[in-house]
Amino acid sequence: MGILDFIFGKSTKINNDFFGTMLFLIDKKDPLKSYYECRRYFTPTDKIIEIGIKGNETGPTQKQIDFFKSIETNYSVITKSITPLIEDEFGNWKEGFKIENFQNEFEAVYLGLPRCEDKPIIWEIAFETDHDRNHTFTLTMSDFDAKEILIDG
Repeated sequence: MGILDFIFGKSTKINNDFFGTMLFLIDKKDPLKSYYECRRYFTPTDKIIEIGIKGNETGPTQKQIDFFKSIETNYSVITKSITPLIEDEFGNWKEGFKIENFQNEFEAVYLGLPRCEDKPIIWEIAFETDHDRNHTFTLTMSDFDAKEILIDG
């Protein structure tokens, strides 16, 4: 066991049929905080996206896979829910800020998926934008409704 394994917990690589190669990061102090990191093609953006998935050694569940697919299918509903929060928060910096075409102006770069055992499903999606390359816009979602925004950078 290396010093990093001692500090951060052990990590293991697995190969999942849907998500591909995944790195599993075990939290020995709180196993419910253990999670996977991976990268996968995201249909709505036609690009690879970073993904964090809460889980255990057995890998992602079918519920998590199905929820990821539902995010892709409902992406336009999701972006409509997100738009007012981004406009309101970003409007504090740039007066009169309006999103004209979400797909062209914002790129999803990260999805954080929970275990998908509880309803509603609380998850995160993060975006980058040409409007401000120094910040990442992370939204907390409840199913497909945007609830909170954090602009970090």
